[in-house]
Amino acid sequence: MGFYKKGKHHHDKSCKTADYSKTLRCDNEKYGYETTGYAVVPVVVADEWIQVDVEAVERLPKPAKEIKRIRKNVHLTQCKLVQSQFSNPESPAYGSYGDTNGNGCCPFYPGKYKLYIEGFVRKNIEYVPSCSGAVEHHTVDTPFHCVVKPDVYGFDPTKLSVKNGIYELVYNDKKGMGMDSKVQGFATYEYFNDMPFCKLEWAGVTELDIAEDWKKGCNVFRTVREKMIVEMRLKVLQMQQKDINNGNDTPKG
Repeated sequence: MGFYKKGKHHHDKSCKTADYSKTLRCDNEKYGYETTGYAVVPVVVADEWIQVDVEAVERLPKPAKEIKRIRKNVHLTQCKLVQSQFSNPESPAYGSYGDTNGNGCCPFYPGKYKLYIEGFVRKNIEYVPSCSGAVEHHTVDTPFHCVVKPDVYGFDPTKLSVKNGIYELVYNDKKGMGMDSKVQGFATYEYFNDMPFCKLEWAGVTELDIAEDWKKGCNVFRTVREKMIVEMRLKVLQMQQKDINNGNDTPKG
């Protein structure tokens, strides 16, 4: 195989390309077990009923005599499942991500989960500014965010990567008296985890609206204090390899 010309095969223009490189050999071998009958499918790892308490203040464009109706829709803008890597720093499972002999290298033991949720309730407010006349419309988004601890099951634990040269290859110098500073080696690895994702199955809003600046003489108001209970059924899913013939998990190899 010949040398690659600089810039010919490298598409990221933000980084410098090596002056020259040469691929010497490529080998492959089968990894794991038989793949026939297996599929990578989304698996439900959490099914949660979540309640969010929200209080907001909204000022209408015009004085209102009465609110006729409020149509509400719940939208999620963020839903991220994060697994702690420091759940039990004194656990004997230190060696989980150590060498093949189980010798620990990292004080990490994946455990506790937190689900970060962010979204908003879009409300279309219909109100009448006077005793007679057309109904006015006003649309407003009320944001919310919270963090909950879901009941997670069947989740493939998040695996850590080592990319900062923690593992070094050290060689003796020619005299056998210490490290040869002219030769250095490093071993790094990356685990590419499947990011869990969410699916909103159901949402409901219970709301109490309180007129705060009611003018008795005119019998109108503009400022509304809203107290809402936002409830959702939310599923968290993760792509996993499964045996579609009998439903058993794929051996990890």
